[in-house]
Amino acid sequence: MAGEGNQSVKRVCVTGAGGYIGSWLVKNLLERGYTVNATLRNPGDEKKSGPLLELPGAEERLKLFKADLCLEGSFDSAVEGCNGVFHVAGPMDFTKPNLDDFIVPSVNGIFNVMKACVKAKCVRRMIFTSSVTAASPMNDKGEFMQTCLDERCWSPLNFLKSHETTKLAWYMIAKTLAEQEALKYGLNNNIEVVTILPALVIGPWFNSTPAFSSAQTILALIGANNEFYELLKFIQFMLGSIPIAHIDDTCNAHIFLMEHISAQNRYVCASDSLSLKSLKDFVANHYVQLKDSLKLDEDDCHEKYLPVSSKKLLDMGFSYKYRLTEAFKETMECVMKNGLLK
Repeated sequence: MAGEGNQSVKRVCVTGAGGYIGSWLVKNLLERGYTVNATLRNPGDEKKSGPLLELPGAEERLKLFKADLCLEGSFDSAVEGCNGVFHVAGPMDFTKPNLDDFIVPSVNGIFNVMKACVKAKCVRRMIFTSSVTAASPMNDKGEFMQTCLDERCWSPLNFLKSHETTKLAWYMIAKTLAEQEALKYGLNNNIEVVTILPALVIGPWFNSTPAFSSAQTILALIGANNEFYELLKFIQFMLGSIPIAHIDDTCNAHIFLMEHISAQNRYVCASDSLSLKSLKDFVANHYVQLKDSLKLDEDDCHEKYLPVSSKKLLDMGFSYKYRLTEAFKETMECVMKNGLLK
């Protein structure tokens, strides 16, 4: 862990360890020799805790903690003694698209985790898992203001509020506000805060619950999940493309930003970006058996395409192990293995 350009971090806290990114992050951290304090809303839920406790190294270096985003002081014991904190936890229930179910826990969670960092007096850096959806190149008039999506972009809150009936809008607002509050709180309280903006994360999962984005992306493209297909269309509409990243690359980017001394502010994490139509063309070309099942929408052919840039992350020395073909292959294998696609 220690080396040129790196800082030595021995014990870390991972919030939201029962989720897709959180669980993989715990796995990768344990593989690298870290000691991990992991938070769950309900550690007694064996569907969430069981796969974590079975990970190699978990018996010696993993401890689970109960924590709630909206409960002040909830993260204090988990953060105590940690050099670094990965704040991954956040609401993902798109069946409840409103302020109370997204913005309140997202912003309250930031304050509760960062207050715990201040109290602990040993946290060197917090990595906050934001989202590429917090970096739309649009303005409040719905116009694209840049030729690509990068760290300079902030999603337009007023424009998103005008789309409040769209299930993804409140999520995007919540991620944008939470990231802004995290960066501001870090500056005001002398805590290093680095934010990572992951793309749509795909790849395999190892717990009993299908990974939300991985499984639903495949099912949506073939018309088996119309609600998620509408989310994909809104991502295309707001961002100008569908950014993609493999789960392993996403988690390794989190760790890279924790370890690298010069990391600061925001980092987009996307290995590929393509239009929704191009994504469906890719699936049709690589998975002939699904070609006739692919959902078609004439509107997809007329969307403007904007690339997504990870230049800032790559310029620091990070490299992606997986590109689109490999990422989709592993996703498809996991979808098939779990019987989600006949």
